[in-house]
Amino acid sequence: MTWSQKLKNDSLEEKILEILTVDARISNREVGRLLNVSDVTIGKRLKAMQRSGAIRITALVNPQALGLNCAAFVRLKTAPEMARKIAMSAAALKEVPFVSLTGGPHNVVTLAVVEDRQALADLVHQHFRRWKGIYSLETHELISSPKHRLDVVRIVDQDQKRPAA
Repeated sequence: MTWSQKLKNDSLEEKILEILTVDARISNREVGRLLNVSDVTIGKRLKAMQRSGAIRITALVNPQALGLNCAAFVRLKTAPEMARKIAMSAAALKEVPFVSLTGGPHNVVTLAVVEDRQALADLVHQHFRRWKGIYSLETHELISSPKHRLDVVRIVDQDQKRPAA
């Protein structure tokens, strides 16, 4: 299903999103000019999409520009009753920007972003391997990412640690 189908087949909202995914700092006036509608209309549509939880306008961080050159998925097979607690412990780590409870043999999957392989090893041994309830752990260092869509993410309410409504 495309964005327009999810947005009640609203092609204007889809076009607004296409523009914003290229440059989120563009003014409502410029978006309106590009789409031949008023900046007020653009503003109203953006507010509605934000209120509904469909979008959040934010900055993207390039970890490599900050010296964080090593990224890895850390997949954990945990005791079922410990999965949520382990996921929340992982979520509390600054080096872990992504945590998910999943189906399948690994019920917790995280993404770790650190300076180098030594920092990854330290993170795994000083944190993950010390937590109770982990049966096994696999680390998969990212070598290349031919596709990584930063414009499609699950928006999580940071105060409540759950998806935004």
